[in-house]
Amino acid sequence: MSKLLFWIVIILVALVVARLLAQKATRGAPPTPSSRHRYPPGARPGAKDSPGSELMVRCAHCGIQLPTDEAVRRKGYNYCGLAHSLRGPKT
Repeated sequence: MSKLLFWIVIILVALVVARLLAQKATRGAPPTPSSRHRYPPGARPGAKDSPGSELMVRCAHCGIQLPTDEAVRRKGYNYCGLAHSLRGPKT
């Protein structure tokens, strides 16, 4: 029983050390594109559109984000589908 407990403690210590080393390595690294999620592409003031990016709009009824070419435009509002365009904007 004591050998099993010994190996469990050794494994836990190794996991903690590995996690601390990984955190230390990521602190000094530059942020990856996936970690910069504060603004979607094109939403930042003055951001340049990349060749593959699309402008996103929000549905006036449910608030979901979708590409402009898939949005239903009605009475000056963008909607995710016909049903929400018939219901109108949520107030």
